[in-house]
Amino acid sequence: MQNLVKLVMRTPAVAFAICALVASSAALGAQNWSDDSERVSRTLPLEAGGTLKLNTFSGRVTITTTDVSEVVVDAVRHGPRERLNRITLDIHGDSHAVVIEANHRERGWSMFSGSSVVDTDFDIKVPRRTNLDVNVFSASLTIDGVDGSQKLNGFSSRMTLNEVTGPLRAHTFSGSIIVRAKVWEPNQAVDLDTFSGNVELHLPETARGSVTFNSFSGHLDSDLPLTFRSSSGRRSLTAEVGGGGDAAVKVKTFSGNVRIDR
Repeated sequence: MQNLVKLVMRTPAVAFAICALVASSAALGAQNWSDDSERVSRTLPLEAGGTLKLNTFSGRVTITTTDVSEVVVDAVRHGPRERLNRITLDIHGDSHAVVIEANHRERGWSMFSGSSVVDTDFDIKVPRRTNLDVNVFSASLTIDGVDGSQKLNGFSSRMTLNEVTGPLRAHTFSGSIIVRAKVWEPNQAVDLDTFSGNVELHLPETARGSVTFNSFSGHLDSDLPLTFRSSSGRRSLTAEVGGGGDAAVKVKTFSGNVRIDR
């Protein structure tokens, strides 16, 4: 238990999420979470190779691609009317970076004044070449076809990444992670970390490099031939896939299982 506390507290996103969860739970008994809803639609310019940064708490996030140099945001927000008025959806940026804050509180509205979050469903379109920096708590996250670096953090979020290209870091706590990599670069970097969720990693035929796996009680299954460098059973190992190379896959779980295939 002491190790678990240390694990949680050394992750800033997790610490913030726990504080927000406590504040939210205190208000749920007095207010109906889905009293009202509103739709927000925005379009902002974003050049290929730019960055999308998203911070949200609960709901759903779907990110797909377009061949146009712009970000299209369609959001549906749910909550009591007072909360929707006081906690706003802030979308701003320029052609190089777009920032989306799902729970922007007005000055003087602290998380102890009532629930500090609004349940929000996002459908977002970005240029195909876009870098992603996404922080969620309990929102499920689906990303399709994005080519760019991706830094993804969640707590109880299920993450599904389809036909993605580029360096990837996806960390969640109790959610599962599914990755289908489309293109494999010679120096590809994949870093996946979950506590109790399972991991599925589907690699292209061209995948070459090293695989490092660590887990407390989970295990690794691979349909791909692995050449072991070192191993402590199925819960800690270093191996090569496709003859090895500079690319590196790192997967860490506590109780989650990992499966690698094409």
